[in-house]
Amino acid sequence: MPADVRPYLVPHSGTVVWEPWSLLESSTWSPLPEEIDGWDPGTDLRVARRVRVDPDRFERETGLELADVALVISWTSSTTHMTEASPPVRFDASGLAAADVELVGDRLSGVLTLRSTISLVRPPVAPAVAVASIPGSVLAEHAQPVVLENLSSMFPVHELDFAHTRLSPTASWHLETSTDLTAPFYGTFRVLINKRDGELSAAVARGGKDKRQQALLDELQGSLSALLLELALHLRDELAERKDWPVDSVGDVLTRTLTASLLSVVVPPSPAELATLRTQISGAVRKLGRGRTFQ
Repeated sequence: MPADVRPYLVPHSGTVVWEPWSLLESSTWSPLPEEIDGWDPGTDLRVARRVRVDPDRFERETGLELADVALVISWTSSTTHMTEASPPVRFDASGLAAADVELVGDRLSGVLTLRSTISLVRPPVAPAVAVASIPGSVLAEHAQPVVLENLSSMFPVHELDFAHTRLSPTASWHLETSTDLTAPFYGTFRVLINKRDGELSAAVARGGKDKRQQALLDELQGSLSALLLELALHLRDELAERKDWPVDSVGDVLTRTLTASLLSVVVPPSPAELATLRTQISGAVRKLGRGRTFQ
């Protein structure tokens, strides 16, 4: 648990055992990975874990009965900042609590943080000094980050020196695209990163290990998402000609992008409307949980 100091007694190390998370995929439970490859935005996740507590040690160390506390699971998305929690799960007489929760995909993106807490759900019968007494007080906690989306999950990524291409050598990135709506999206759309932008290249390779690198990745993700949405707006009429584009085709991905954005603007705009269009696209991208979010 965190190394902060709480104004009440908490269990010692080893009294609580956080068993690994499991993920349900195709009716089979397997260990929850650090990164879920191929996760599609909007796809629900079902996860489960068990937590074991030594009842005697817990009561001796905290001054609380095991019946006073419960396991609570909550989760937060790094880009949408939406936080939800499951109903409290009580511990049985042996000190075991098992949580099984389903996470709504439309509220997830970026990095998912699963937080498990042992929290007070009822005041102790005989309150004592230094013993937790306010419902909701956290006695122990554990956080598990899970990467749902990164740049490489949105687009294939390739690094090269732009000076050896037709691209501007001072540009940081370029998105290769296609207007062939039946073509496979992941076979025709590709992000090219300019090796000359060493800072961005390092951030893409490392996955945002510090705040500056994460800011660079957020900016890149937001810009790419805005470009994808603008392309979808330009192809709106062509996209509307079919309702059943092949799965993961350019038409399928652009249609889903446009539908999720809820934008109804017409492009290309007049010069006087260009700034407004870009603002609307920027807002739609943020609403979709892409790029940098408000803090």
